[in-house]
Amino acid sequence: MKILKILTLTFTFGFLGILASAPAFSQAVSFGVGADVTFPQEDLEELVSTGYGATGLAKIGIIPIVDITGGVEYIKFTDKSITVNNVTEEGTGSAFGILVGGRLNFLVFAYVGAEGGTYSFTKKVAGSEQNVTRGVFVPQLGVKLGMFDLSARYISAAEDSFWGLRGLIWF
Repeated sequence: MKILKILTLTFTFGFLGILASAPAFSQAVSFGVGADVTFPQEDLEELVSTGYGATGLAKIGIIPIVDITGGVEYIKFTDKSITVNNVTEEGTGSAFGILVGGRLNFLVFAYVGAEGGTYSFTKKVAGSEQNVTRGVFVPQLGVKLGMFDLSARYISAAEDSFWGLRGLIWF
């Protein structure tokens, strides 16, 4: 667990270093804000329902078809009624992620990409709370239309996996 946190910090500071030196070698540095809608899978689906969240993202154009990305996101999952030992309780949860990755742009308006990093999950059921941090891999496929960006993603986080749609506006 400690190694995962060290790797995440290393990636984050590495990305910030690239961002700081970006004007020397990049085409453009862009910042975006957006919204997420997510659909839990695996064991997470048994505890919570659809999630809604916000994303802050930075993108550095290395060459015309390659971008490096990094960002943070917060997702709040909607409550779900679940039965534990014949008692119906509300399951609720949230997730906070730090991700870095890249994109390969093709066809002028489309891209494929992948990100890696960590998600910290908080799950509450029947009065007990569980906090867990997981390393994640996030493949994605998206389209760009001017300053708008829409992507479909799968967040692979063991039993806390989910897929989602993310819409961004780039500045």
